Amino acid sequence: MEKRGKPIGFLVKQVNNVYEKELTGKLKGLGITSSQCAVLDYLFHTSKDVVSQRDVEKNLSLKNPTVTGILKRLDEKGYILCVPNAEDRRKKNIYLTEKAYDIRRRMESDRRKLDRELTRGMTKREVESLRKNLEKMLYNIEDP
Repeated sequence: MEKRGKPIGFLVKQVNNVYEKELTGKLKGLGITSSQCAVLDYLFHTSKDVVSQRDVEKNLSLKNPTVTGILKRLDEKGYILCVPNAEDRRKKNIYLTEKAYDIRRRMESDRRKLDRELTRGMTKREVESLRKNLEKMLYNIEDP
């Protein structure tokens, strides 16, 4: 009888669970979680001049209540400022603070270390193929 492998979605979920736990452990000294790191990372690397909460939701595939909570905690910790949009007061523009830039190098270093652990034993070609396939999977399942 042929042994059936784990469903792809379950493997992705399992990798994500371990990744979140490990990254949060590495970032504990900075006082941020892996979810907060993802938002800060997006803010550091976006090419947009003005970023809204909706931009964060869309680019990280997260729901409004989740992003609201993450942004609130990042604001409370002093890593971002949420400023009402001049044209639409219901919207808020999100800006990084100097405190966020102060932890950027360490945060990105911790994330890169974990990425190296995840891909240990893989060639550069395999890592790039994995990245492309994961992006394709995300595209296939993401909301339009």
